[in-house]
Amino acid sequence: MDNNIKKFFSKKGLAFILAILCFANDAKADLFTLHLQQGSIDETRGFKSVIDLFDRYEDGSLDSIINGYNDTQASFGQVDFRGIPMFLSFDDDALLTFNVPDADIHNLTFNGGSQEESFKLLKNWLKDNKDGLMKKILKAGVEKTPYDMVAGNPNSLMASMADTSFQRAGGGVLGSFVSYISPTASRHSFDFNGETKKATLYSLPMAKTFKFGDSGFALLLDMPLTYADIDGSISYAAQLGLGLKIPIINNARIKWNLIPAGRVGAIGSEDMLSGGILYTGTMTSDLQISVGKFTYGITNMGGYIRDYSLKIDDYEVEYDLQNGIFKNGLSVRWDFTQKWALNGSYAYTFYTGSELFIDDYHDTGLALIRKFEEGSFLSGMALVGHYAFGSNNYQAYRLGVNLLF
Repeated sequence: MDNNIKKFFSKKGLAFILAILCFANDAKADLFTLHLQQGSIDETRGFKSVIDLFDRYEDGSLDSIINGYNDTQASFGQVDFRGIPMFLSFDDDALLTFNVPDADIHNLTFNGGSQEESFKLLKNWLKDNKDGLMKKILKAGVEKTPYDMVAGNPNSLMASMADTSFQRAGGGVLGSFVSYISPTASRHSFDFNGETKKATLYSLPMAKTFKFGDSGFALLLDMPLTYADIDGSISYAAQLGLGLKIPIINNARIKWNLIPAGRVGAIGSEDMLSGGILYTGTMTSDLQISVGKFTYGITNMGGYIRDYSLKIDDYEVEYDLQNGIFKNGLSVRWDFTQKWALNGSYAYTFYTGSELFIDDYHDTGLALIRKFEEGSFLSGMALVGHYAFGSNNYQAYRLGVNLLF
C-alpha cells in the first residue's frame, strides 16, 4: 500500500472509517401495517414488505396472522401503505370496497364471489394501473409522506441526482472536477404523524474526470450506487451522469466554468412497491476565485427532472413527476499547508412543479483533505461530513471517505 495512504489511515482516517461502518441502526417499526376488525377481533400486524401483506389478502390466509379470522364474514381493514391510509372492507357477500382518501379514491368496489377473488380483482386493477389508480396512490405518497424513495424527500433518488449533479459541477466540499471513489453512510430523520422516522443510506459514488490537455475542457463521468433501509424495507438505486466542463475564464486566480450535464437514475424496491427511472438535464455555473491560501466558490445550478414508468413485481409503477431543480451554493477552501486543506460549503435546494413532501432543504459540509505527492497512487484523500435540514424537522447526517485520483 502507498505510504501516504498508510499514514492517512493510521493518523486521521481510522476512527472516521469505523464511524461509517458502525453507523448504528435504531429499532425499526414496520413500514406497512394492517389493522383488522371482525366481530371481537381488533388486531394490528406489521409488515416490512407490502407484497407480503397483499399476498395474505389474495391467497385468503389472513387467518394465519389474525387468529380466528373468518373469510366468509364481513370485516374492516385499514392498511398503512408507507404513510398513506387505505381502507378495505368486505361485506357478508364478499363485496370489497376500497377507499384511499389521500389519493382521492372513493368507494371503488370489487366482487369476485369470495374475499380472495375480490381482492385479486383489486390487485390486478392496481397492477394494470387502471384509471391511474396506482399512480394516484404513488403521487399521494410523494406529496404527503417522507417514505417514497423515488421523490418527495431529500433521501430520495430525485434529491440524490440533484445533489450529485451539483457536486460534479463544482459545488460541495470537494471543490470541482476531481475523480474519486467515496464510500458514504447517511442517516436521515423527519417528523411524520407525530413520530420521528429514520432512514439509513449507504452509497458508493464513483467519478472520473477526463481532461483535454491544458485547454480547461473536461468530460465528467460518474456512477453512484445506493442501498437504502427504511424501517427494514430495502431499496437499491444506481445513477449514470455525464457532463462537459466549458471554461469561460481560466487563469491562476479566477476560474469560471459552465457545465451542461445529463443524468439517468433508476431505483427499485419490491418491499415498498416503489421504483422508477428518472432522467434530468442541468446547467451549472461554477466560479472559483483564489486569494492567497483561500479559494472562494459560487455555484448555481438549474435543471429539469421527470420520471419514466417501471414494472415492479408485475405492477405498473408510474408517478408522472415533472420538476424544476434549483441548487445554489457557496464554498471556501483553505490550503493551510502544502499537504493539508480544509473546505467548507453551504447549499440551498428547492424544487418547482409536482408537489413534494419536502420541496426545499439546506446542506452544510466540511472536508479535511490530505494531498499526496506526485507519483502516488492517489492524488489525495478526504474525510467528509455533511449536515442537512429542512421542513417537517428534517435532519440528515452524512459521513464519507473520498479517495481522490
